[in-house]
Amino acid sequence: RDRGMDAPHAPRERRPRRDLAWSAAFLTTIGLALALGIAATATTTTTRDARDARARWTDVRDGGACLVGDESAWRETLATNAARIETTTGRAASALGLGAAKGLGRRSSVFLGRLGANESAAGEDDDGETLADGAAVMRRFAPWAASAFAASFALGAGLMYALKNHARRVVWGVMIAEVGLMAAYTLYAMMTLDGNWVLLLVFTLLSALVAYTWRDELNLVASMISVSTISLSDNPHLVTVTIGLQCLVMAFVAPMAWFAVQASQHGSAIINQYATEFSNDACTGYYGQSVDCCKWNIDSWVGPYYALVVIACVWFTSCALEARMYVIGGVVSQWYFAPAGTKSFKGTTRTSVSNAYGPSFGTIAYGGFVITVVEIIRSMANKSRRERNNYGNPLCCLFYAMLDCIFAVIEYLSRFAMIQASITGEAFCDAARSINDLLKRNFLLAYGAYAFPKHILGFLVFVLAALLGYCVNILSKHVFAANSLGAIVNGIGSFFIAYIVLSFFVMILLNCVDAVFVCYALDKDRAAVHHPDLHKVFDEVTRKQRAIEESDAEGMEEPLISGKPKYASM
Repeated sequence: RDRGMDAPHAPRERRPRRDLAWSAAFLTTIGLALALGIAATATTTTTRDARDARARWTDVRDGGACLVGDESAWRETLATNAARIETTTGRAASALGLGAAKGLGRRSSVFLGRLGANESAAGEDDDGETLADGAAVMRRFAPWAASAFAASFALGAGLMYALKNHARRVVWGVMIAEVGLMAAYTLYAMMTLDGNWVLLLVFTLLSALVAYTWRDELNLVASMISVSTISLSDNPHLVTVTIGLQCLVMAFVAPMAWFAVQASQHGSAIINQYATEFSNDACTGYYGQSVDCCKWNIDSWVGPYYALVVIACVWFTSCALEARMYVIGGVVSQWYFAPAGTKSFKGTTRTSVSNAYGPSFGTIAYGGFVITVVEIIRSMANKSRRERNNYGNPLCCLFYAMLDCIFAVIEYLSRFAMIQASITGEAFCDAARSINDLLKRNFLLAYGAYAFPKHILGFLVFVLAALLGYCVNILSKHVFAANSLGAIVNGIGSFFIAYIVLSFFVMILLNCVDAVFVCYALDKDRAAVHHPDLHKVFDEVTRKQRAIEESDAEGMEEPLISGKPKYASM
């Protein structure tokens, strides 16, 4: 272990405040969204009484909210609606009844239900089970949910222990299990004469080939997971911080959603553009369908406020994710570069949290803004992808594939830039440049196996959650009747609880894996060795891959450029 060099983790006194403009922009956005939401709530005139709310939306449906005043004026509006629809749809659309489903407002449907519905049957399903029975099932599920939650944490602790002490066996066990399951399913398809057995056989052989070809990388993944698990067990308050950040996000998003609902109450009722006839206190559309007589028209400022709420919530959530990555990177780097023989790491989490919300708060806000822009553009691209005109268009498919690659690269580099900033205290752009240079100098082909940790741990989480859900389903059959709704709800609910809890553990562990790799790159860049076992596996994989490169270069009679950086697949 090298002791002659200072640890790369910069102390607090060497961390000036960075990216102040971004921290100011973030706080301004959050403050403006909260202030407008509070003002909207304070000026909302809508009563909270459910009966009054129902009466209000009854007026929207039967016309009491907008068909007032001069009758000739609003009947002229109805006639204008009919003329407009006839002009825009044409005779063919009229004959086919196109648009006949339009006109029922979403809000009035929520408050009043669909027209013609039998309210007495609202609480009864097709099997005769009432909502009261469903409520009883949920009450019975509560103790099972608590037990599943406790069992999930026990499974998570067991998984961490197995990865800490037997990572290689776990990794290879997962790979062998996946290939074995695919082989068994392929054999079953062959026996049942399923026409897809050839394709299944190809995928099975490819999976086996990947596991064999990348066996050195899988051993490297096992070593990285083992080291990361040790760092997490030595710094258990990383779990506390992550839970705290998630609670903070919920504490912000929940009131913002309420503010958005309150803002939507600012508006007025206008005549529904699909209403063409009014009689017997009800409106019909051009095609004879039942429609709401009125439509709620929000004030002009509500739409921009919705956009502000979305930006504020996504930015706040992204900053929480970046803060988690920053804290984990700072803690793991302090643990990784600690002097030999260090047993206590008390205070490392507190130091990283104080750095995150102190001198590097602007850096986190900047990183969160980058992720926010990516998420908003991705959402727009996904919406465009689902449009009928773009479906199946090869150029559109190519364009969206390129966008997905760009998004993945930006998120990938942003994550490592945040880890670098947590170690050195640099500004976001400076950290991105320095981590890029660091990886160019030291990024090994061995990290082409970057997708393996997420894949392996994701498979483990799914299998363990499914096993717990199945066990709960079997046990609950002794309480409920066999194959009853209660046993099914218990099994499915326990599966989702276990999946969420185990995914939480795996999420933190994967962040630790990223931080460990950056620390290893810093180690190698400084010609230092802090974890010899990890270095040994990395160096062995690198040696084999460089030998393959040299052999390929000699075969093509091309000179191999020594030291040329080559990026791994992401």
